[in-house]
Amino acid sequence: MNIFRRFYITIVLIIAVSSLALAQSVEQQSKPEFVTISMNGDIMTGSILPSRDMPPNDGRDIFIDCDSIIRSVDVACGNLEGVLADKGKTRKRPGKLSFSFMMPTKSVNLLVDAGYDFMGIANNHINDFYPVCIQSTIKTLTDNGIGVAGTSDCETSIKVINGVKYGFCAFGHESYTLRTQDTPTVKRIVQKLRKECDIVIVCFHGGSEGISERHLPNGTEYFYGADRGNLRQFAHLCIDNGADIVYGHGPHVCRAMELYKGHLIAYSLGNFATPRGMKLHEQTAYAPLLTVRLNMNGEFVDGKIHPFIQYRDKGPRVDTTGVVVKEIRTLTEEDIKDNQLNIADDGIITRK
Repeated sequence: MNIFRRFYITIVLIIAVSSLALAQSVEQQSKPEFVTISMNGDIMTGSILPSRDMPPNDGRDIFIDCDSIIRSVDVACGNLEGVLADKGKTRKRPGKLSFSFMMPTKSVNLLVDAGYDFMGIANNHINDFYPVCIQSTIKTLTDNGIGVAGTSDCETSIKVINGVKYGFCAFGHESYTLRTQDTPTVKRIVQKLRKECDIVIVCFHGGSEGISERHLPNGTEYFYGADRGNLRQFAHLCIDNGADIVYGHGPHVCRAMELYKGHLIAYSLGNFATPRGMKLHEQTAYAPLLTVRLNMNGEFVDGKIHPFIQYRDKGPRVDTTGVVVKEIRTLTEEDIKDNQLNIADDGIITRK
């Protein structure tokens, strides 16, 4: 009897081990060799409060020049510069430097149709209409299949796309967002995603604002006395703790890119789809759409800057002049010591 029992147990163990090995093999085979990701900066498709300021056709034509690129990648990420809600009360006093943005909830369809998978909300406009509208934004995005991150109520978002598990998180510089300056929280969130996901994407909103702030400084940045983060330090911290790619926005202009320990950092992709409510002049109108290819270790393989320029009421339209790519290449060469990236005239990015 003992002999038969041992034989039975042995057979069961063999079957269990074989099944596990087969499952692991199938999982490995189902994952691609490379993944593609698109990233861009600020999106604000038109506001209904504190006064109505919507583009023609309620913004339905904003993404017509770029949505095919966004939909062509495995995963697409952006930054939502404002809330998605249909009513609310602004918490800001009127003034020359007071800006509040409320996109109607139906505007989420523009993001869905364009092909976005993740949206960061860790920015200085997500609390324009008090926390009730933050919750409306989170619910509206989530209900429509777009992952959202950037506040204590939505620290991370995870999606499995084509067999690959992506982790997304976002950080800003305000007390109502997850903050780039909060090192323990940044490390905790990024490390958690690293343990759970194949690819970890970090989005951040930071830096001083305006054309004069195109160059990436060393140290902490301030804007009207407010701490806007030490962005070199933050981005390196994220990658040191497991992030695969880090991209930013906030200055309303483009900034340099860096290859750090084999991983890409885009320090600012500027504005992207802000046809109303924001200044669109010279460099503040530059609207790059960045696509990258990573291997399954999260390392940068190659990428491309798809150059667009924004126009009032239209949003991003193809840049035929070459100024957008030239701007990012120049800033990268000037601001990154020992730059390891080649950026060609057509926007193709490769390792040196």
